[in-house]
Amino acid sequence: MHNINTRYKEVCNNIININDKIRYAGIINRFGKTIAGKMRDGLKPLFKQEEARDEFFLTAVREFMRSSFTNSLGRNHFTLTVHDKVKLVSFMHGEHVIYISIDSTVSYDEIVDIVNKVKGMNFK
Repeated sequence: MHNINTRYKEVCNNIININDKIRYAGIINRFGKTIAGKMRDGLKPLFKQEEARDEFFLTAVREFMRSSFTNSLGRNHFTLTVHDKVKLVSFMHGEHVIYISIDSTVSYDEIVDIVNKVKGMNFK
């Protein structure tokens, strides 16, 4: 039987394999701490270590705060942040936040497909 951290690492690897444009997949807790993460082989991180820590904290706070608006706005399916170099996608999955960095050339339809496939994964 795998422990949960090993399983989360497998999930991140499976997310990377959904689409060749995915650069990074991570699972973070409500405080922005990385539970598991996987960078696609052969790619360099765009964030410095402290930038990644700050980004994950900001993303976790944003996603957990958004969940408080569910009664008013309905469920948040995902959050998309578009930069020149990458597109960042985040969403809640149970008690964790899924964080995915994708090449900037990815289409909106591909993003929706990625999100739907991740949401259909078994994390346990």
